[in-house]
Amino acid sequence: MKTLKKLIIIIPFLLGLGACDYIEEPTEMRDLEYVFSHGQETRGWLARSYAFIPDPFVAWRSSWNQYHPYIAMADEVDMGIDNEATKSYRINLGDWNPSEGGFGEKWDPYYKQIRHLHIFLENVKVVPNQNYIDTQAKVDAMKLEARFLLAYFHVLLFEQFGPIPLIKNSVDVQSSIDQLKMERNSVDEVVDYLDQELYDIAQALPITEPDTKWAGRPVKASALAVRARLLLYAASPLFNSPNNYQGYEEFRSLSNHDGKRLFPQAYDAKKWKRAADAAKLIIDMPDYKLHKVSSPTGDPFVDGYNSYREVFTSPGNSEILFARTACDFNEYLQGIQPRQWQAGGFMAVTQKLVDAFYMSDGKTKDDSDLYSEAGMTTNPDKITVNKVVSNIAKIDRVYNMYQNREARFYVSVFFNGRKWEASKAEVNGVVEPVQFFYDGKSGRPNSDSPKTGYTSYKYVDKDDYKYNSRQKTPVLFRLAEVYLNYAEALNKYNPGDSDILFYLNEVRERAGLPKYEDVYPGKTSQADIHDAIMRERQIELNWEGTRYFDTRRYFMAEKEDAGNFYGMNTMKTQAQESQFYQRSIFEKRVFKKSFYLFPIPQWELNKNNKLVQNPYWN
Repeated sequence: MKTLKKLIIIIPFLLGLGACDYIEEPTEMRDLEYVFSHGQETRGWLARSYAFIPDPFVAWRSSWNQYHPYIAMADEVDMGIDNEATKSYRINLGDWNPSEGGFGEKWDPYYKQIRHLHIFLENVKVVPNQNYIDTQAKVDAMKLEARFLLAYFHVLLFEQFGPIPLIKNSVDVQSSIDQLKMERNSVDEVVDYLDQELYDIAQALPITEPDTKWAGRPVKASALAVRARLLLYAASPLFNSPNNYQGYEEFRSLSNHDGKRLFPQAYDAKKWKRAADAAKLIIDMPDYKLHKVSSPTGDPFVDGYNSYREVFTSPGNSEILFARTACDFNEYLQGIQPRQWQAGGFMAVTQKLVDAFYMSDGKTKDDSDLYSEAGMTTNPDKITVNKVVSNIAKIDRVYNMYQNREARFYVSVFFNGRKWEASKAEVNGVVEPVQFFYDGKSGRPNSDSPKTGYTSYKYVDKDDYKYNSRQKTPVLFRLAEVYLNYAEALNKYNPGDSDILFYLNEVRERAGLPKYEDVYPGKTSQADIHDAIMRERQIELNWEGTRYFDTRRYFMAEKEDAGNFYGMNTMKTQAQESQFYQRSIFEKRVFKKSFYLFPIPQWELNKNNKLVQNPYWN
């Protein structure tokens, strides 16, 4: 009993974890015996770890277990509340350091869950007449879940911190305290181990989960999707520099105290092939396909709108590879639904994301004759958004910047003058347009307003309204991302392969856009195609947490995540409408070399002197 108690208390300390504030779990042998002798308690022990999977709907509560830090820290989002509830604004302004917590660093909670899951694997057993654990098959299935979560938490740590200590097994309690302290494994060690582990787990997991009661449990494609993203990131310049980390020498030289280098010392082009092959394994599975909806008219724009929207509002559709079924959609709605409908409306879309969307002809705004920033369209029959919304949400006038955009724009962006498509938004049978003007019902100076003049509309279905909405399933991995992963990796490894444009076009055409090569026949070089793929990721995967990593893994963030950020001029009143619709700086952001990876919290380094800090943080 005493030995096990020491194990439970010592391990978190040695990883830099506090034991006293650890989540509620037994600390005595008799408690563990009780838990793992009762099916409901055993299942609850495992279920506890699911609560720590990041929830894309919780992008501003930095103290919550499921906080998803990467959405609000990307160049596509601004968080309007500048207080301690969310510290993303301080990160965006460059105001953070390793000695101050609460910035979304996941070192402590994820290593606690890794330990929690190892205890589960060591103790779970068959117990007759106990639901969940009364057969070996049920126990084995839960062990696979635990192994998947162990690997996934390691991957999440790798994404945030780079090379990390791998905790492959439980720690021998007979070891000395110094022996139990763990140093960081190298990038290649981490990736190679997790690659094989996720592949092995995938082979043992079921292809589908037929019982809807267990929706959200990982299946084969879930493990393969985590693996595919991991290998794509590992092949990218942040972890596989083609120029020997020129200008970023501290990454190349980062070493443990014994001199062991933690980042690869040479570029390996085959890592791109490895990433492409990992994505293709999923693509070749017959159980998954892009979610598509066809209208009676066959209008590509209407079909693109409905298809893309339903990816996020139709749980269990054929595109989803892994999703978080327990979520807080009302928390998300509070952040995006404008204040005039009794919500917060402070989670803003940046002008940069607005500008990224294509026009309906498949061209960028700079290349298309359809784009204009002059004047208003006042004929409702010619207003683009009116083609896809119900009668209560049709509008009478719109700024021309928001005309003739691609379908995904209208799924993703709620702009000034648009109407919230919900019957509960009606007053006397009418839904009024949103007012983001300075004196508007959803405008400044109230902090419950978007500084940019835009909020997100993604995940919102018809009739979704604050505190009166059915719960959604936030998608963590989906097939469209895998298509783009595959195209990106293949373009790096084997440019010109016909699969590259095929899978890029699969995503474009689902959105109602023409093929890339039909729109840009003269832009098919490797560099051109890479830019097209990265833009497609920026659009297709907006507000899903990938943009944060895309700018960092290519060392682009010093350009993309720094400098002046723009929106509409929300300091102007309704009487100054023409001035409202002018690009205006709302924030100047800072991005330093050190920000490419999170710092290991200083208190973790103080507890474990074998750990070394990430590049440029010392």
